[in-house]
Amino acid sequence: MLRHIVLVSFKPEVSIDQIAAWSDAVTDMCETSAEVLSFSLGKNIGRGPNHHDAALVADFEDIDAFRRYVGSEKHKAYVEDHARHVTAKLAAIQHEM
Repeated sequence: MLRHIVLVSFKPEVSIDQIAAWSDAVTDMCETSAEVLSFSLGKNIGRGPNHHDAALVADFEDIDAFRRYVGSEKHKAYVEDHARHVTAKLAAIQHEM
């Protein structure tokens, strides 16, 4: 089992509607991908100098499933249509469980 964790900081000028569209796109991508076994997406409710605005945690069968997900046309379209427009900073990690 592989866990993929992404932390996102939004650009300061991003609107609430853009964040909602981003969230909808992430949710749709995870719900419709055969590779994603489970996922959780949430907004940060804390505050601090090292905090991000949102986090995605997604589980995959293995590294190959994760690579298929990241390499998919749907993920590439998500990056071009949503992520690039709203993301100021991103941190990601994959670890085996």
